[in-house]
Amino acid sequence: MSMAATTIGPFHHLINEFVNFKRSTGYKYEKEHSILNHFDKYCFERSVTKPLLTKEIADAWCEKHLYEEPRANDQRVTALRQFAFYLTSMGHEAYIPIHLENRRSHKSKYTAYIFTHEEIERIFESCDKIYPNRRSTMHLVMPVLVRLLYSTGLRIMEALHLRLKDLDLTEGILRIEHAKFDKDRLVPVSASMLEILRQYCNVMHPLCLPDEYLFVGITRQSLGHHNIYIRFREVLLQARIPHAGRGNGPRIHDLRHTFACHTLQRADQQSVDLYAMLPVLSTYLGHESIAATSLYLRMTAEVYPRITDAVNAACSHVIPEVGV
Repeated sequence: MSMAATTIGPFHHLINEFVNFKRSTGYKYEKEHSILNHFDKYCFERSVTKPLLTKEIADAWCEKHLYEEPRANDQRVTALRQFAFYLTSMGHEAYIPIHLENRRSHKSKYTAYIFTHEEIERIFESCDKIYPNRRSTMHLVMPVLVRLLYSTGLRIMEALHLRLKDLDLTEGILRIEHAKFDKDRLVPVSASMLEILRQYCNVMHPLCLPDEYLFVGITRQSLGHHNIYIRFREVLLQARIPHAGRGNGPRIHDLRHTFACHTLQRADQQSVDLYAMLPVLSTYLGHESIAATSLYLRMTAEVYPRITDAVNAACSHVIPEVGV
């Protein structure tokens, strides 16, 4: 039996209480549970006997290992921070760890790129002109995938994880399961997008196998984000939209930003009540809060100032200022 399975450190019972609490609120908390168990073992091996989360032990745990991936370090720090917040909320004395390197990495300098309506049309045209290749399905996938991302604001991985059983091609509803924050939601699509999906499925999925991924390669396996990223760069080139290099965009995720901005622009032009519109858009996008949705407005203020002014006038009390 492994050491991890037999070791019970000073935080063992508190960790179990915390994980049970998180799961009762709808989180899976499997990866986080494993990380915190390793932290408990870490404390045991360093002769920590009392369940007191000190700055010394927290900082030592949060320190990045020599060959550790930034994402893995981020997960360790975040798990311990959440546990520390729980401890303090339950009346325990605990230090809230702050990993400076991790915190700096989250302050991305990237500014969302909002495609113009003309650029979106050129992107569609470029996707439609992808030359057929018997060793690739991209000429069939990209025209549909890009239109789906722009018309629904889905995250790229939400779209790539769609299976045929997640599509209601009668009512025009997509079922998004276990998305960011482990949230599920239903996403209606427009009549035109529904017709595109039907035609695509008739060609790519004549057998209608429920568990098959919607967007697949010639091996019938789901397509990866990297393959889509490379192809999208080619599409931008053909559409005469300059790319500033990896990490600088435009990115395929900017189709989601553009969807949000264009939706608010259209609502404003149609004199829709933006006070009522913002919560609906927030739910549709799968955001945790209206404040998260408001970030799109701040990022696009220079592109569509009229929208920002209108939303600020209607909803200023629910949209916080975002520091630069």
